Order: sequence, then structure tokens, then C-alpha cells
Amino acid sequence: MDYKITILGCGNSFGVPRPGNEWGDCDPKNQKNRRTRCSLLVQSKTTNLVVDTGQDFREQMNAHDVKTLDAVLYTHAHGDHVAGIDDVRVYAQDKVNSGKFPVYSSQSCLTELKRRYKYLFETVNPSYPALFRKELVKVYEPFRVGDIDITPHLLNHGRITALGYRFGNTAYSVDMLDLANDDMSIDHLKGIDTWIVDAGGFMSSTNPVHASFERIFALNEKIGAKRVILTVLSHLIDYDSVNADLPDGFELAYDGLIL
Repeated sequence: MDYKITILGCGNSFGVPRPGNEWGDCDPKNQKNRRTRCSLLVQSKTTNLVVDTGQDFREQMNAHDVKTLDAVLYTHAHGDHVAGIDDVRVYAQDKVNSGKFPVYSSQSCLTELKRRYKYLFETVNPSYPALFRKELVKVYEPFRVGDIDITPHLLNHGRITALGYRFGNTAYSVDMLDLANDDMSIDHLKGIDTWIVDAGGFMSSTNPVHASFERIFALNEKIGAKRVILTVLSHLIDYDSVNADLPDGFELAYDGLIL
């Protein structure tokens, strides 16, 4: 099945411009340089789901007029990927009597989410019933949300691991320094047409938590995606100038890009 996939946000943890209206090397006149925190919207005929809800979640959903949401998938528990979770309550209200709103991730991420946002998963005050339920996923084991098929893969994000997700012929690998379990992850990703991947280390091959372009290029030599879209972009990566220098098949993401 083909899905409509929208890159809601493609910025790094500060977004672009950074606080203080700092644009760095990015041309502020180019709308594609205005970046909110990373998030992905996946839609079928009957199902809407989001990967990660950073600080810009509310504005992203309003910008794309998303009226309903069936689930959220989390890659990991860093603030720029989860800090908007409280706003998901708006979409969870209609599920409070039908088993609660599903939140999918790894055990470590779900545990951390409950630690920070206990009231969302457990009724602390009877006036505010818990709206969410935790759904544990296992890497390389497919599952389904509505009519969307999903398979997680494991990512190395420096001192922690994160989850990437494959949706049909598209994969989303954010945040990552490298693929974890290289052979298994590469086998899992082979055959995709489009790879949306963390390039937060684009400007530095020594970045300790985000992938360099050289590493992404080498990995895709094995994966074989026809289209590689680089995300997690900082204020040092100008859309037009950097995009012009990328090899065929590689491009920068921008907020609102629809696949």
C-alpha cells in the first residue's frame, strides 16, 4: 500500500532559526531554511499517525490541518522528539473510552515517557483521567496501526539507541550516528525506494551522536535507496547551496515536503 508521508519538521534540536533569531549560514529569505523540530506524518485512507512530537508539534499539526490522529510512534526520549506530547491529548480525547490512545516505542523510551509524564499514562487525579496507553515494539518485528504496516529498526545514537521505522517502501532513520546491528538493519532496509535519514553530523565527521554524510553515503551503497532525504538539519546547512552540491539521488529535507 502507498502512504502519504509528510515531513512535518526537519530541524535539529534548536530548529532554524535558532533562539535569538540566529540563521547561521541559512538564507532567511528562503522558506525551506525555516525548520521546526523533526517529526513525520504518515497517512493512509483511514489512518493518521505521527513519528515524534517535539516542541513544534501543535504548530505542525495546525499547519497541515490534521484533524484526527490514531497513534504516535517515538524514536527515543530526547526532548526535541517528545516535548510536545502533552498536546497529543487533544487527539486522545475521543479514545478515552476505547482503550486509550496508543503510544508506540521501545521499553526504555516508554519507561522514560511515563517517568516524565506520569499523568498521561496513569490517573493521578480523578479529574484528569489518563489518556494514553503504552505499546511496546520490537525491532524487525512488523506491526500494524489501522491499515499502516510498520517495522522498526535499531539505530545507534551515541550513548543510547533509538528506533527507526519502515513504512512500505519508505524508511525513517532518526536520530542516528549509525545503524545498530548493521547487517540486520541493512537487510531490513534493502528494497526501499526512499530513505529519510539523520544527517545532523553533515558538517562534521566527528559528531558523536549524528551521522556524517560520508557514513550515510556508504550505508546507502548497501541499502540501495533511489532517493535519500537528509534531515536533522542545522542553521549551518543552507538549503540551496548545500543541495546543489549533493550527488544524484540525495537531497535535503524541508518542512512540508510530501512524498
